Amino acid sequence: LPLVLAGALFALIVASLALFVVDQRQNAIVLRFGEIVKVVKEPGLTFKLPLIDNVRFFDVRVLTIDTPEPERFLTSEKKNVLVDLFIKWRIHEVEKYYVSVSGDEMRAQTRLLQTINDGLRAEFGNRTVHDVVSGERDKIMELMRQKANEDAQKIGVEVLDVRLKRVDLPHEVSESVYGR
Repeated sequence: LPLVLAGALFALIVASLALFVVDQRQNAIVLRFGEIVKVVKEPGLTFKLPLIDNVRFFDVRVLTIDTPEPERFLTSEKKNVLVDLFIKWRIHEVEKYYVSVSGDEMRAQTRLLQTINDGLRAEFGNRTVHDVVSGERDKIMELMRQKANEDAQKIGVEVLDVRLKRVDLPHEVSESVYGR
């Protein structure tokens, strides 16, 4: 009886080390000595080699990058505008995402923000304050989404939306406009 109990306990321990659960909101990568063995996209119970394989989970829901402070951009008239924006994105190809940014969400966010900021600098540099504030705002947002998505595909990420929440003139510029 003690031998059967010990055997059952051992089997239970091995099973707990060899099984893992993938949630429907996640994808998982099974790593063996740092190398990707398989990508699990289907939710459910999955096997791995105990003590040899490691599992990393990645959220595949829509994620948001919301800039804490408005960014300053120059228009074609050499006027500053303050832009507050947010980006909606998600991990599209888990394997590519893990290889390119080591599965680090902060690195992916930094890359996306750099791409968007570079694109906005170029777009605002070709437009007047009036175009940026009212005229071509939707066009700029769609262009940014397309450009960011092209770059994001390289790291296994899909950009779903880029929104300019607010485009304001800096305090100094607004005072001179009101003064006129």
